[in-house]
Amino acid sequence: MTGKILIALIVLLISVPPAFSQEKKEKKPRPEWLTGNKPSVELNYGVSQVRLNTSPVSLSNTGMIELRLGFTRQYDAKSYGKNIVNYSNNFVFLSNASGDFTGKPEDSLSVDNSLWRFGFGNKEGYGIKAGGNFIISPYNAGSFAWSEFRYDNNPGIEDSVYGTLNDFNNAFRFGSTWEAGINFQIVKGFSITPMYEISHVYPRHLFGKQAMSSLIEFSGLVLIDAFTKQILKNASVAGVLMNFVLKNAYEFGFYQLRKDQMNWPFTSTAPLRYNTFKVGMNFVF
Repeated sequence: MTGKILIALIVLLISVPPAFSQEKKEKKPRPEWLTGNKPSVELNYGVSQVRLNTSPVSLSNTGMIELRLGFTRQYDAKSYGKNIVNYSNNFVFLSNASGDFTGKPEDSLSVDNSLWRFGFGNKEGYGIKAGGNFIISPYNAGSFAWSEFRYDNNPGIEDSVYGTLNDFNNAFRFGSTWEAGINFQIVKGFSITPMYEISHVYPRHLFGKQAMSSLIEFSGLVLIDAFTKQILKNASVAGVLMNFVLKNAYEFGFYQLRKDQMNWPFTSTAPLRYNTFKVGMNFVF
């Protein structure tokens, strides 16, 4: 009996190491959101028109510089066609807007202003392979940000006129941003992107109303996404374009409704609004 136990123990000791070594060799699958993601750096410059609908004060235009750091994922969407790719980019960003970046002389009838902001966002869409490494990817983007707005008193304007503008001055405020753009991948790892952005800065954050307004907004996007995927299955190139047009037309309309009421459809005040045309360079590593 003792001999049999000893033999069994020897067999067990011989068989265990391979089992452990096999277990070490087996790698756990990476989470889907990490698969194919590559680090990316984006540098943007644009010119902003700054408006507050509840204020009679004319705010001067600003130039905006922006840095985005994130992860980009681009892969073949074979179910929609051999020349279609799925494009997404998750990022954090830091922006600075100032009249000093426009290169234009100061306007004596307007109020000089500046802005620092930071936040996080996501952009996604579908791309079309146009030969070689050249890929055209129209996209839709959204982000949340915290912004510090400041303005300089204009001696020609009475202090009492500033009114609601003081709700934003020299304090960090929460806000949201919508962006439409087209990512032109020139060579692998380098893209040029023209884009248009509407950014809202809230004078105060009413979480309940803002959450419900965002839920309504995102619900519409989900429905549009499901609709455009059906188009992609039947006509891939048309689907890419319709995904870009429908989502961004919907977002543009939603932000137009919010320019007087920041938490539309709920009663609320107007946000500080930045309309910005930008051009960016994107490096993917």
